[in-house]
Amino acid sequence: MAPPSPPPVYVPETGDWQYPAAPVPAPRPRSRAVLAAGVAVAVLAAGSVGAWVVWGGGKNGKDPVAGPSASVSSTPTSEPPSSEPPSASPSDTSTPMDDIPPPGYHGVEDPQGFTIAVPEGWNRTESDQGVFYNAPDGLSLVQVFVVKEAGLTPYEALRGASEDGRTNKPGYEELSLERVTGEPGAPADSAELVYAYDRAGGRRKVVDRAFTGPDGTHYAILAAGPETSWPKQREILRVALDYFHPATP
Repeated sequence: MAPPSPPPVYVPETGDWQYPAAPVPAPRPRSRAVLAAGVAVAVLAAGSVGAWVVWGGGKNGKDPVAGPSASVSSTPTSEPPSSEPPSASPSDTSTPMDDIPPPGYHGVEDPQGFTIAVPEGWNRTESDQGVFYNAPDGLSLVQVFVVKEAGLTPYEALRGASEDGRTNKPGYEELSLERVTGEPGAPADSAELVYAYDRAGGRRKVVDRAFTGPDGTHYAILAAGPETSWPKQREILRVALDYFHPATP
C-alpha cells in the first residue's frame, strides 16, 4: 500500500498551499534558550537600520517575503522567508491558558515557552525567523519574534522596516508609524507600524507592534491579512498582545 501523501506546505510568495515532493522533516527540538536568543532572528542590513522578516529585502539570501531577513541581528516582520517555507511543528503541543480569551480565540502555551492567544483553527509553523500562526486559507497570520539589534528602539526598528518596504515591497504604502502612548496596558516603550502592499492573491494590510518587555527584551508581534478584511488584523493583534507573556528563562 502506497504511503500517504505529505501534508501541504504554505508558500508565502504566492499565498498558496502546495504539496511537497517529499514529507517535510520535523524541526530539531529547540530549548527555551533559543527564545532568549530570539524567537526569530531577523537581519538588519548594514546602512539602513535593517530588513524585517516582513519585507524580503535583505542581502543574505534568506530574505522573507514581508519582514526582516535572518542572520546575526534582528528586527520585526510579517511572513516566513521566501527562500524556504517554515517547518511545521510535528504536532500541536500547545495547551490552553488559564485565562479564557474572547470567543473565536484560543489561548496557547507555545512550545517556545511564551503564551499567546490566536484565532481558533490557525496552524502553527516555525522557522529561524519566528513563530507563525497561519489561517487555514493561508491569507492571514500572526508572527512573534525577538528584535536582537543592539541599541535599536522599537520605533527605530519599525522605521527601518518601513524604509525597506518602500524599496522591496510592490505597491508598498506606509499608512502610519507612531510611538504608542496612553494605551492601557501597553509597555512604555512601544511603537506601531501599519502598512499595505501588493502580493499574489491580492493586496495585504499589516499592523506591526514592537515593544520592550519587562525583562528588557525587545519583542515584535504582527498580524497580517487581506486589505479587505481590515480592521480584523487590529483585533487579532490586540488579543495576541493582551494574552502574550514572554518565556520564563
